Amino acid sequence: YIQEAKAAKSFPKAVLSAYPPGFQNFGQYKGGTPGARLCSCAFSESPVEAHIIRINVGMSTSPKAERPTQIAFIAAGFFFARAEFLTDVPFDPYVPWCFMGEEIALSMRAWTQGWDIYAPRQNLIAHQYRPGRLGLPKFWESVGRESKRPNLNTQLQKHVIRRIKHMVGYPTDSVADIEQAGDQIVLTDLEHYGLGKVRTREEYLELTKIDVVNQQCHPMHWCNHG
Repeated sequence: YIQEAKAAKSFPKAVLSAYPPGFQNFGQYKGGTPGARLCSCAFSESPVEAHIIRINVGMSTSPKAERPTQIAFIAAGFFFARAEFLTDVPFDPYVPWCFMGEEIALSMRAWTQGWDIYAPRQNLIAHQYRPGRLGLPKFWESVGRESKRPNLNTQLQKHVIRRIKHMVGYPTDSVADIEQAGDQIVLTDLEHYGLGKVRTREEYLELTKIDVVNQQCHPMHWCNHG
């Protein structure tokens, strides 16, 4: 992955990211698998997820590509970059146990700080996406278990998702709307854990063809075709 990052055109400000393949027997992926480009998205229709943007996979990257190809999004489950990334895009302590919304937040914060995102030409790792099969709890079950409050995660997510939606630019989550709802806590220290100043939110939304007003994600041909 170090070699792959160095091959990216924007190195050292390059982030490699992909959804690793799922596995039951990791040996089946010995030698690696093609890296999938994160080139599409959708607005969630689940009431619990409050219409947050969810990231999806597009076309695969050819292992024969000259170099890693630029993509639109960062996967929270795997991204690889130089350590300076954590200085430019520090993890936000005000989004505890964040699940839905983490990826669009990471993507926008990184890109507006001047980091470009790339699909690796190969996945060298895999991931166990079904911990239930191993008798392990999902993370939201862990939140309830550790806090001894079964619904705590759902209550927290209402504030966490609103913080992210405000940062992304949802018209329903302006400062005025948040203040009117008495939910100012979601704006805490956002100047430190929000968007960067190298590029703008509007430029990112144009690049990724995301329409937050009508809640639509349009095709990104540049992303899928490298």
